[in-house]
Amino acid sequence: MGIQIVKNLAQRIAFLVSHRHTLEKWVGAYDAEALVKWLDAELGDSRRLEDWVDGSRIVPREPVLHVVSGNTEHAAFQSAFRALLIGCRSWVKTPSAGLPEFEEWARGIDLLDVRRELPEEWRAPEVAVIYGGAETLAFFRGWLAPETRIIPHGPKLSAAFVFAEREGLAADLAADILRYGQRGCLSVRAVYFQGDSESFCEKLATAMESFELFPAAEISEAGGVRNARELTRFRIANGADASLRESPGSVDWTVVRDGETTLLTPGPGGGFVTVMPMPGEISEATLGTEVRFLSTAVVEPVSEAARLDGIAPPRICAAGKAQEPGIFWHPDGEMPLAGLVRWRDLG
Repeated sequence: MGIQIVKNLAQRIAFLVSHRHTLEKWVGAYDAEALVKWLDAELGDSRRLEDWVDGSRIVPREPVLHVVSGNTEHAAFQSAFRALLIGCRSWVKTPSAGLPEFEEWARGIDLLDVRRELPEEWRAPEVAVIYGGAETLAFFRGWLAPETRIIPHGPKLSAAFVFAEREGLAADLAADILRYGQRGCLSVRAVYFQGDSESFCEKLATAMESFELFPAAEISEAGGVRNARELTRFRIANGADASLRESPGSVDWTVVRDGETTLLTPGPGGGFVTVMPMPGEISEATLGTEVRFLSTAVVEPVSEAARLDGIAPPRICAAGKAQEPGIFWHPDGEMPLAGLVRWRDLG
């Protein structure tokens, strides 16, 4: 017998609250009051899911197809969590290698059908929430029925902007870089630093060496890291304003100081971070077009957040919090619950 989540908001909330011990690791801390507040914020009034309120009612869109990536299990848990809260029947396509913790948790929940293959009968969901690269998004745009509403979450990266040092900053940034193997869109790939960046890189390297790593870098990541390290060594040998610090005997982490550019690039991953000088103006002109794909901007101190208005990052946080957006987060600047419902108006 599957776990029954009947289409009653109070019971769905009770179910999600009862599973906090598993879910909070992936979606952030919450309680029943927070879930109602979240619904009220995005839907105007949570009661609309079950009754008419001020002439409007809300109907869950379903089925919802969730296509989730395999870099971490965050996307699977977060996307399914939102759909369960709304009451949507969902199909979840996990990577061929699987997502063990998510699949174990989702087993038997009656509103979730989780598979590693892609059945033909899944071509026509009402909504498809797709996490992945450009090739994945292009494939599903062609494969899905034309009437399916697609909510894409393509590749993103995060960066830090440090205007002043503080005690513990290097350790907090090491966590922002290395937690979950630097494989998510919230993982910091670049640090813009105002001040003595060489001294700061030494502190950051020490903190990264002490950090308890997630899994080792994948083979493709390891090759990319080695190539990027060799390119940096070549540049240094030819007089470039740069320096390199790396994990001894491994590709666990790499800190490159590059004083010759402010262009934001994804880098090879695998714990590779580039520290660059803070540009006088923070804009696409100084950071490059990749800034359009910025997910989270770590700002230290956060009181300097207004200095990033020229690039308008979807999310700003303090160091150490990049991987903890909380349930009220708006991925890619969108309201994630609002896209899962249809409105009905009376009158």
